[in-house]
Amino acid sequence: MPIHPLAVHAPVILVPLLVLFGLIYLFVPPLRRRIGWVVAALTFIAPAVVYGAIWSGEQLADFSYGAGNWPANVSEHHDYGWRLLWILVGLIPVWWLFAALERGRRTAAARNGEPAPADEEEGEAAPPPGEDPAASGRRIFMLVLGLIVFALLGLAAWMVVMSGDTGSTMVWEPKVDL
Repeated sequence: MPIHPLAVHAPVILVPLLVLFGLIYLFVPPLRRRIGWVVAALTFIAPAVVYGAIWSGEQLADFSYGAGNWPANVSEHHDYGWRLLWILVGLIPVWWLFAALERGRRTAAARNGEPAPADEEEGEAAPPPGEDPAASGRRIFMLVLGLIVFALLGLAAWMVVMSGDTGSTMVWEPKVDL
């Protein structure tokens, strides 16, 4: 039995979990300390399982059609998988930098004797000058990185849907009359 039909289930579960927890991490600051380790683990696990699905799919396509003789729908499915992988690989350094800046923000707040600023609001006043000289720059950089992370998570969600749709269409369309 080919491994690809089994291997594709890991990305179908883990990539949406990465997107979900990544969005929660971005938009619900009070939960960042609790779920940060989940997102951190998923940033490495999700690309690994996507690569496993791609590799097993290439093996199945080569066995079924011969190397380089893949039909257009198989090539399209394969391309979506590779796009998803590169999006996830690009997400790794951006997310880790965002998380490091978040940790620096919490550390600076603790050093100044403030409660952790995990539940900041936009209308809140800036810290007094001299307490945290990097606060305004960190906030701007985190906003830019947050937008990039948001875009990459959205692209990852779209690519996993497109890859899953093309794969399931190849398998089930000839067998099911709609």
